[in-house]
Amino acid sequence: MSDYPQGDYNKVTFVNSSTTFHATGSNAGAGVIIENATNVTLYLTSGGTITGALLNTKELYPIGVNKVVIGATGKVHVLHR
Repeated sequence: MSDYPQGDYNKVTFVNSSTTFHATGSNAGAGVIIENATNVTLYLTSGGTITGALLNTKELYPIGVNKVVIGATGKVHVLHR
């Protein structure tokens, strides 16, 4: 039996309100699920930003993020490969 990852995403980091998370190196973000979109800004791996207000909550978005900035009320789950 091998010890290889079994899914597309094999680790998750919860980013709570009033937090900045840098998804770099081994923490590179390969997807996100937004729990609360208020005050959320995602910085994409190849440049640009997208606000949480433009995305549906509780839906998987397979986009690479390298930073998540959340104000007073947002919540995001960053998925890793």
